[in-house]
Amino acid sequence: MIRLVPLLRSVRPLAVRAVQLVAVVAGTLAFGAPTALAQGASDAATIYRLNPASNYQQGCFGPCMCPILVGTDVRGTFVLTSTGFDGLFNTYAVTDVNWIVASGDQELRVTGSGTYKVGGEFAVQQELALDLKIGDSEVQRFDSGLVPGGGKFPDISVTISMSGQVCFDTVFLVGASPVPPDQVHPYILLPESTVQRGCFPPCECPLGVPRPIGGTFALVDLRQGPLFVELAVVDVDWLIARAPGASGIPVHGIGTYRVGGEFAVQQQLSLDLRVGKEGPTHFDSGLVDGGGEFPRIDISASVHGLHCFDTLLDLHALPHQGPALGWGRFSAR
Repeated sequence: MIRLVPLLRSVRPLAVRAVQLVAVVAGTLAFGAPTALAQGASDAATIYRLNPASNYQQGCFGPCMCPILVGTDVRGTFVLTSTGFDGLFNTYAVTDVNWIVASGDQELRVTGSGTYKVGGEFAVQQELALDLKIGDSEVQRFDSGLVPGGGKFPDISVTISMSGQVCFDTVFLVGASPVPPDQVHPYILLPESTVQRGCFPPCECPLGVPRPIGGTFALVDLRQGPLFVELAVVDVDWLIARAPGASGIPVHGIGTYRVGGEFAVQQQLSLDLRVGKEGPTHFDSGLVDGGGEFPRIDISASVHGLHCFDTLLDLHALPHQGPALGWGRFSAR
């Protein structure tokens, strides 16, 4: 197990230590992925990652003359799954949109789903249509329309917008490619992982007993910064145990995880989860001390910061190098 803490206590200059930290974190993820995790453009689901050309813009486009107010990078993942051929176009479902937009000092989560098609009778054409939720805003439809392009599929490069890039609009330039198999890192929850729901201080209603939670997920390399390594959390496939004889409660979702730091090792886990029949719920650990045992993960995340009625996830996970559990839907090259 590679420990990060000794690096941070080095007597070398801080800038050198930060680079070393990132290099070690990235290196610990270089374990091989099972064949079932390999990515490719086939009938199975394929994890895609946005490339550096992707961006987010909001403001005025022609013929209006007001300025573009926001222009920033966007990063993250989504899943593309073949749904068939309609005679002219190969059609796909887009699910698990898991993007981050930098907006000033804060970062906005972008989630959603939609469709993509590519093909055509004479020239290659494509269309991407997504229903996206940006931060706390309502879900909005973004569409490219049927436009020339798609000749380099499985790579995707297309612009989607709410209003066709006319006057005030919000626009994403989506450039994405399948994630290489050695950058998809399967994980499994350890037996000590639990979920607990009820009242925390200062409220005094009952606090439920911790219930075991198990299953798998994966991390996908996103960004290696000067202080933190950032990874997408994909294909969360967990089950909360209930009373003997009762069926478990499924948990599915996506999110992000980052680890690193300037002086002490810190980590943060952000998840958008569906627990049973409940709607999407955001869980966050905040930026907390920990992560020195990475690639092992030990972290807790909650909905309301453990204030009054809340749900607490106490998660412990290790890289899973055995037979892939819950990953059969992803394609192999």
